[in-house]
Amino acid sequence: MAFSSQLTLLVGKNAQGKTNALDAIHIALQGKSFRNGPDSDWFSLSDPDPISIIAKVLSDSNRIITVEHHVMSNPPRRSHRGQKIPVIVFSPQDLSLSQGSPSDRRKFMDSTLSLINPRYDKALKQFHQALLQRNHALKDPRLAHTADSFTPAMITNGHYLWTMRRQLLDSLLPIADQMHSRISRGERIAGKLRYGGSDIPVQTEKEYEDLLRKRRADEAMRMMTLVGPHRDELLLTVNGVPISLYGSQGQHRLISLSLKLGTYQLIQNEFGYRPIMLLDDVLSELDPERRRHLLQMISEPGQQTIITDTEARNYDQLTPIIYHVDQGQFVEVGST
Repeated sequence: MAFSSQLTLLVGKNAQGKTNALDAIHIALQGKSFRNGPDSDWFSLSDPDPISIIAKVLSDSNRIITVEHHVMSNPPRRSHRGQKIPVIVFSPQDLSLSQGSPSDRRKFMDSTLSLINPRYDKALKQFHQALLQRNHALKDPRLAHTADSFTPAMITNGHYLWTMRRQLLDSLLPIADQMHSRISRGERIAGKLRYGGSDIPVQTEKEYEDLLRKRRADEAMRMMTLVGPHRDELLLTVNGVPISLYGSQGQHRLISLSLKLGTYQLIQNEFGYRPIMLLDDVLSELDPERRRHLLQMISEPGQQTIITDTEARNYDQLTPIIYHVDQGQFVEVGST
C-alpha cells in the first residue's frame, strides 16, 4: 500500500480489517501492537506461516528508511530491524483512558516514554523480567531464598522507570492542561504519580531498597512483590476534583483526548517534527467542537495521517488517497 504524504482514508464496513491495517503500520514503525493480546492472536489456525511487515519511510532529509518486523508462530518469536518512528494512535479505547484501570494509565506512560526514549523500553523489559523471576521465587517455598538475587536488577531499572515517569508528567501534564482548557471552555486538569507501595516519591535507589526491606515479611506472606512501578497509579483531577470518583462520561473522554493531544505536542517538541497520526474510527466518537480541533491538527502542513472510517467524509481542503476495505482486501478507489 502507498499512503498520501498528508491524508489517507481506509473506508469500509466494520470487521473488514481496517484496524488491522493501522496496527500493522504501528508494528512496522514501533515494533509492537497498539492493541492488547499475544502475538498468537495474529495467526490463523489454518495458516500459521511467518508474518512479515515491511515499510519504507521517507525521512526529513529525503533518505529512505526501511523497517521490518517478523513474527514466527512455532516457536513464538519476533524480530524488528530498523529505527523506530514516532506515531500517535487515537482509538475508541483511548477515549476511556482516564476511566480505565491503573494498568491502562501505566501503559499510556510507558508507550509515550518508549516513543521519545529508546532506553526506557529496554529498562521496562528488564524490570518486568526481574519482577517476574522475583515473584516466581516468592510463590515457591523451595525458591524463596533466591528472591533477593533478582532485587538489584529490579531496583536499578525500577528506579529509572520512576525517574522517567516523573519527568514525563512534569512535561506532559502542563501541555495537556492547556489543550484541555481550550477544548473544554476553561476546565483545568492536573495529575500526580502515586508511587506503587510508597506514600511518598522514591527519589533514590537506596530509598527503593529500604522500602523493599520493610515490606519483605508482607511479600513472603502474600507471595508477591509489593513495591515498585508495576503498582503505580496516575491520579487525575478536574478543577481539583478526582476524576475517578466524580467525573462524568464526557469529562473522561475529554481528559483522554487531552492527554493524547498533549502527547502529540510533546513528541513534536522533542523531535522537531510531527509524528505520524493514526485515527481508528474515532471522529464519530467526538462532538463537533472536539472533532474540529482534531481536524485542525490533521490539516497542518507536513502532517501525515491515516484514518479508518465507515464512509469517505470531507476533510476541509484536503484531498486524501482512499482505499476501500472488504474482507481484508484493500483497493485504491481514488480521492474525494
